[in-house]
Amino acid sequence: MINTRNAIVILVLLGFSSYSIAQSDMDDRKFRLGLQASPNLGWFRPDIQGFTKDGLQSRFGFGYGVMVDYKFSDSPNYLLTTGVNITTNGGGMVEAWRSDVDILDSTYTYLGKNDRTYRMQYVNIPILLKLRTGDVGYMSYFGAIGFDASFRTRAKANYDYTWNVSPIVSSEPDDVDDVDIKNQMNFMRLALNVTLGTEYNLTGNTNIYLGLGIHNGFTNIFNAKNNNLVLKALDNGWPQLDANGNTIISEKRAAKSLYVSLDVGVYF
Repeated sequence: MINTRNAIVILVLLGFSSYSIAQSDMDDRKFRLGLQASPNLGWFRPDIQGFTKDGLQSRFGFGYGVMVDYKFSDSPNYLLTTGVNITTNGGGMVEAWRSDVDILDSTYTYLGKNDRTYRMQYVNIPILLKLRTGDVGYMSYFGAIGFDASFRTRAKANYDYTWNVSPIVSSEPDDVDDVDIKNQMNFMRLALNVTLGTEYNLTGNTNIYLGLGIHNGFTNIFNAKNNNLVLKALDNGWPQLDANGNTIISEKRAAKSLYVSLDVGVYF
């Protein structure tokens, strides 16, 4: 009986000992800092009929920056996560298009479609509530939910034309790359951020982590300026004409930005 009781005491002590060794690396710290890199795949969700849905395209992007975890309670399992990162992403949409070309004393009108590929860069500040498990061996797991507040620093687009009406074939407007479209894009973008992932303790306070993030934008990426309009399109995407043969101005551009990121980083 004595041996059995002693064995139980020893097992309990060993259990507490192993638990204390496997405690989170944030047990004695309020803050921890980290670095991350985040390749992503982005696309747009149009909110108007003027963008043809069969023209939607995804686009690869990349992000990098710093992370901060703040332990706001006595438990290391509940954290407030923020940081600053530079994120580039985008997508593509097709819209009805008109170009007027002046040749000598005459103006020629070209009607068709413009496959616009967008590339945008933002300074992104995530604000997330992170729920983190205790360590299981060297591993821990987390889920985070919150918002991204992003501020545009750059916006460019490539124009890829398909002309339906070409009065003079030899003078068709050429495709254009790297068009600056900052005057068409909103300065701020807000998105819902849901991220799931895992951490692995390398040594001491150093953890590497891997996460999968879904960033679902809920604000219009285009601004509300009066010249930010699309042409009214037929079902096949070509510009619709009125009784006098003129194109018809339709709605203001409106779309949401979404992307999925693979987050890789290290906490110190």
